[in-house]
Amino acid sequence: MPRRVNAMSKVVDQITARALGPGGTGFPTLIFDFDGTIADTLSAIIKLVNSHADEFHIRPLEDEDVEALRGMTNREIIKKYNIPLVKIPRLILRSQKELHEHIDGVPVFPGIRELIVDLKRHGFRLGILTTNATKNVKTFLLAHDLDVFDFIHTETNIFGKSRALLHLFKKHHLESNTVVYVGDEIRDIEACLKVGVAIIAVSWGFHRRKLLLDHQPTYLVDSPGEIKRIVMN
Repeated sequence: MPRRVNAMSKVVDQITARALGPGGTGFPTLIFDFDGTIADTLSAIIKLVNSHADEFHIRPLEDEDVEALRGMTNREIIKKYNIPLVKIPRLILRSQKELHEHIDGVPVFPGIRELIVDLKRHGFRLGILTTNATKNVKTFLLAHDLDVFDFIHTETNIFGKSRALLHLFKKHHLESNTVVYVGDEIRDIEACLKVGVAIIAVSWGFHRRKLLLDHQPTYLVDSPGEIKRIVMN
């Protein structure tokens, strides 16, 4: 069953009630993270990062490193592996550019395609917020017959997701109490709490379940079917 995290602020409880409850605003807009929530890109990204390890003066990641990373925040990862902050944007852009050559072969997480198609059929407005390149996302969606999203919003700052949400709201004329976000990282949770958006954290992506739970998302789920049960109320 969907796991409701009890230690939430009253504000988020009220937002969730208005968005999803009887007499509320009806079906909310669902905004999905891309990497780790829809697309299983982790292995491909790690390979690309490792291929540029010498150039960016970082240590190549082994399998045990990747598993350890899943229990760490982004800032902890940067500190532990001594990744120069000034080189992160260039590393991200390089990886995204090269990922485009392989993106149509990246798998979609089990059950996600069926969930998204079903939500669209029920009349939900669907969007994507990502730090990945828009052309990568569009190519992936076409490859998996998932080109059903109303908008794709890309911002490259990995530490600025709350600001990205506000930009997205303004561009697409959204109110925070009509939005539910779906993501796999603690920065997704932190951003949503900061701007007052209900968030469904998924346990199949980058960050481990316990780390997600510690940061108190509105909901924590282990399967796409649970997302449908939540938003259909």
